[in-house]
Amino acid sequence: MARSKVAILYVGGSIGMKVNQKSGRIEPIDSLSEIHRFLPELQKEVALKFYSITHVGSSDITPDHWVEIAEMIRRLYDQFDGFVVIHGTNTMSYTASALSFALQGLSKPVVFTGALLPINDLTGDGRMNLIFAIRTAQLDIAEVCIVLGPHVLRANRAKKVDQSFLSTFDTPKMLPLADFNIDVTLYPHRMVRRKRTLVVQPEFNPNVILLTLNPGLSEKYLDAILAAEPHGIVLRAYGPGMLPESLFPWVKRVTEIGIPIVITSQILRGRVDLHRYRKQLTLEQMGVISGKDMTFECAMVKLMWALKQAKNPRRLRELIEKDLVGELTE
Repeated sequence: MARSKVAILYVGGSIGMKVNQKSGRIEPIDSLSEIHRFLPELQKEVALKFYSITHVGSSDITPDHWVEIAEMIRRLYDQFDGFVVIHGTNTMSYTASALSFALQGLSKPVVFTGALLPINDLTGDGRMNLIFAIRTAQLDIAEVCIVLGPHVLRANRAKKVDQSFLSTFDTPKMLPLADFNIDVTLYPHRMVRRKRTLVVQPEFNPNVILLTLNPGLSEKYLDAILAAEPHGIVLRAYGPGMLPESLFPWVKRVTEIGIPIVITSQILRGRVDLHRYRKQLTLEQMGVISGKDMTFECAMVKLMWALKQAKNPRRLRELIEKDLVGELTE
């Protein structure tokens, strides 16, 4: 039986670091072959090929990197059964969410993984995470995932929640797609492999601002945000989409000048409902868009993506409020 073929795309992060045995300092690896040599047994069951996209820490990731990753997968798509993307953990939720919108109609998995410690740290998580990710790339899954530890998570639902080897990421609003234990358990809500037409749309408008409400937020601060001339705003509101009435005139002004506002909830497992209270219905009438139960990371990325796809405000609302790749519950 032919071995599965998996492409490993290297972007950066702690897996790409090593502990210098002489100085004790953490420094970048010299080449991808250093990762390769930590997987001798696994290469008996799967054919691995490594590609280097860049070598940056996750704090330095930009939307241009999202485009590079999507374009690399587009070029290699027909040659491999699955893809693993090695990426730093701090902004992995953003990049993995971005790939879920940039690569629609997947018929195979794109699996993001990373580590909290360098791969040559004997007590670290890098080797374990990479093995789980490569195994996931061979499963009957056809979507963008995040795998750190034994859980396979839908990428655009995942958040970094802990500095823990076994629970670095979680999907607070849904169950995992699969779990590794003695055996592998696959759950029915995952997207499965079948023949689909891949649609690659890796375009993002980076001029989107995230605004988190807090009591006493000054109008000067809000006006300073407008002075930056954003093309879109993601507003993290209270509860199911509540904000003080004192901000309504500012919201009205923003929407009237054509800047879309997408509201998400500050509650970890919250959901925006603009029809529940009179105040929220007023917001919808002003043109505010509901982020429903999307994470704020996913809402940011989806707005960046949708601004490039929509030709008018009505289409933009339709794209944001519609479930495209499992990112929200309709």
